[in-house]
Amino acid sequence: MCVVVVACAASAGAHAALVPAHRRDQPGLGLAFVVAAAVLVAVVAALAVRPDSRTTARAAAVMLASLIGAYAFSVTTGIPWLVQTPEPVDAVGVATKGVEVLGLAFALQLNPTPGGRRSPNDEEVRR
Repeated sequence: MCVVVVACAASAGAHAALVPAHRRDQPGLGLAFVVAAAVLVAVVAALAVRPDSRTTARAAAVMLASLIGAYAFSVTTGIPWLVQTPEPVDAVGVATKGVEVLGLAFALQLNPTPGGRRSPNDEEVRR
C-alpha cells in the first residue's frame, strides 16, 4: 500500500508543479493538471484513512492508468480540447510515468483477480 500512496503523492506533486507553466500556455491543460493533482491528493487521503479498502485501491489504479494513457496520447496524437498537437517527450513526464507505472502495478496487486483469488497480504502470510 505504501508504494501506491507514494506514487500517487509524487504524481500529484509533479502535476501540481506543472500547473503554472501550462495555465499560461494551454489553460485547458493547466486545469486538467489541477484536477489530476486534486484527485490524486483525494486518493492519497482515502488510502491513508482506509488502507484496506479495495475500492480505494481500484480508484488509485484507475487514476494512475488514466494518467499514463493521457500522457501517451499527449505525446503521440494530442488530446482533443487540451493539446491539439503532440507534446515533446520530456524527462519529467517520463519519470512521472515511471513512478505511476510502479504505483499501478502495486495497486493492481491490492485488487482480487476476476476469479476472486488474490495474493495474500502480510498478515495472512504470518498466520
